[in-house]
Amino acid sequence: MAKKRILLIEDNEDILDIVRFVLEEENYFVIAASPRPASELAVHKADLIVLDEWINKTEGHMLCREIKAIQDLKHIPVIIFSTATDIEEIMETCEADGYVRKPFDIDDLLTEINRCLAGRSQTSITVI
Repeated sequence: MAKKRILLIEDNEDILDIVRFVLEEENYFVIAASPRPASELAVHKADLIVLDEWINKTEGHMLCREIKAIQDLKHIPVIIFSTATDIEEIMETCEADGYVRKPFDIDDLLTEINRCLAGRSQTSITVI
């Protein structure tokens, strides 16, 4: 079975390195990408996108809205990754499929990724 491809859009190099390492250890294929232009993200053929809410002074939820409006991308689950206190509201507004609060616990991140990849709906449990 082919490795699931996770597109990671995060501008903090330390977080990017940690998440990449953890996901690769879990047998995922991780692609780090620039957030723009959204239309070019389809070339990565991702199974899931982990998207920082604040990327290079741009709001990630705006990119999430773009992703969900593009025919070749809208089926890909998106997890918003953020320190924002209103992350649950942001997730709903931009039609993301899940969220993880920063600072994060690795197990919670993996649980949310696995839930989204399995296609399960958002749970009532807050991922911290």
